[in-house]
Amino acid sequence: MAATVIINGLDQLQRDLAKSGPAVSRTLRVGLRESAEPVAKLAQDLSLQRIRRMPRSPQWAETRIGVTRHAVYIVPKQRGVKTGHWDDPKRRPNLVGLMMGRSFEPALAGGAGIVEQRVTALLGEVVR
Repeated sequence: MAATVIINGLDQLQRDLAKSGPAVSRTLRVGLRESAEPVAKLAQDLSLQRIRRMPRSPQWAETRIGVTRHAVYIVPKQRGVKTGHWDDPKRRPNLVGLMMGRSFEPALAGGAGIVEQRVTALLGEVVR
C-alpha cells in the first residue's frame, strides 16, 4: 500500500469555506497545491535518478499537481499517446509502473511529514 496523507473532512471544509467567499477558497486551494510541491519536486528528482534512461528525456520526469475537492494529487506532466503503432516513441506504456514504484511512492513516504506540517499550518491560517 502506498503512503498516503489523509485529511479527514477536507471536502466538507472546502464546502463550508466556499460560503465564506472566493478569496478563502482560493487561499485554501493555493495552499494545498503549495503543500504538495516538495513531494512533486522529490518525485521528479527520484525519477531522474532511479529510472534508467530518464535523464535522456527529462520532460517525462516533470510532474504537475492537481487539487480537487476530495484530493491533492501528483501526476506526470507528459502524457503518452494512445496510438496503434507499437514502435511510436511517444508511447510509454511502462512509465506508470516505473514512476509509481521508483519515484512517486518513495517521494510521498519521504515528504509526508512536511506535507502534514504545511497542511496543518494552512488549515490554522484559513480557519482563523
